[in-house]
Amino acid sequence: MKNLILTVLLIVPFFVNAQQRTLEGRIKGLEVKKVFISDFYGNEKRAFDSTAVDKNGSFKFSFPQSRSVGLYRLRFGENLFIDIIYNQEDIFFETYASALIDSLKFNKSAENKLYFDYLNRRNETEYRISLLDPLLSRYPDNDPFYKQIVKEFTNLNAGLTDYINNLIAENKNTFTAKIVKADRMPLPDVSLVEDARADYMKAHFFDQADFSDTLLLRTNLISNKVMLYLSFYQNNRMTKDQLEVEFIKAVQVIMNKTKSSPAVYAFAMDYLIGGFESYGFEKVITYIADNINLEETCVDDERKAKLENKVESLKKFAIGLKAPDFTSTDLKGKTVKLSEVKSEYTLLVFWATWCPHCTKLIPELKKIYLPNNNEKLEIIAVSLDESQPELEKFLKEGGYDWINISDFKKWKGDIVQQYDIFATPTMLLLSKDGTIIAKPMTFDEVKNELYKRNVLR
Repeated sequence: MKNLILTVLLIVPFFVNAQQRTLEGRIKGLEVKKVFISDFYGNEKRAFDSTAVDKNGSFKFSFPQSRSVGLYRLRFGENLFIDIIYNQEDIFFETYASALIDSLKFNKSAENKLYFDYLNRRNETEYRISLLDPLLSRYPDNDPFYKQIVKEFTNLNAGLTDYINNLIAENKNTFTAKIVKADRMPLPDVSLVEDARADYMKAHFFDQADFSDTLLLRTNLISNKVMLYLSFYQNNRMTKDQLEVEFIKAVQVIMNKTKSSPAVYAFAMDYLIGGFESYGFEKVITYIADNINLEETCVDDERKAKLENKVESLKKFAIGLKAPDFTSTDLKGKTVKLSEVKSEYTLLVFWATWCPHCTKLIPELKKIYLPNNNEKLEIIAVSLDESQPELEKFLKEGGYDWINISDFKKWKGDIVQQYDIFATPTMLLLSKDGTIIAKPMTFDEVKNELYKRNVLR
């Protein structure tokens, strides 16, 4: 019996080790003491593990058998990182901190050798093509040298196409082949003028992308393709209103192309909403909120619920709708009811002293707030602070004498939750009857809105 137990004890570690895979690296000249690793769900998620770096720049992660196949990001400080494919194989690489990618060498991992060979070939070809692009557009097409430009351009594209087709055909079961297949770009005819080529890209950009393959969510490929596709509709000469019209056209295509996979569709919509919110593109956000279809999505309940809540919030706080009324007590002990504010306009600001963007914004707002002119403009600042002494000190030192409210519950504050606030600063400009007339993102946008309404002169 003892012998049996001993045999079992000897065998168990073997099977435990057999189920582990390792990711090792050696980076000469690396000065940080820790390496962090993140996975992807459409874009980079938060780090889920970290490990120490020894004096030689070496480190090691252990992956259980249950670890998902996909792209993983190794971070070495704030701006230094490498994206590695994990596909159930051991990985070992060496490089230099001063030339992280250029000197990268994989001693283990056929998958990553293949992946980085592809990246190098693609990037080198795209660089050469980018040098020829201006010549194709501007060089006289009746000059003999123009034919050489066209020939070189055509050969570069053909060479990359052949390389990609061979890679996919010869490595069908690799994760790299999935990425390369979805990453392929359409090739417009070299004879097309610039505008016609842009139209071609708009029409054919997603031809090679199989969005029904949800494994692509384990990379940043979908978010990168969405961003690149939006760039075809961007023009620096356009006004914000014109850009919004163009971006709505792009969103229509993205909605249609990603609907084959509920998970990819839900991610793409969430990604677009977040991006357009950060730039204050209200018309695009409203379009998405009005046309999004989450009823048929089969993504996990938590992710779907978060997206549904966000969409409902966007609908509830769209420009032209009434802001929800609230009653609270300000920091001076006075009762404040939003609907009873007598000013022609009210700027509702959600902020906090721990938010660096907020502490830059609040002093700027003081420049446009005149207590003897608050029949035209009132500011109600709802703080998400938890420390009353810290908030009161900040307000006293800055002399911010508008209406200040806080229940010191941070994100769980009553008004904060009523307004579904998930970022600071957030601003809403309201008319006298409480209608949301603007959602400025910056101080300059606040000023422009007030100038348009003759509040400022």
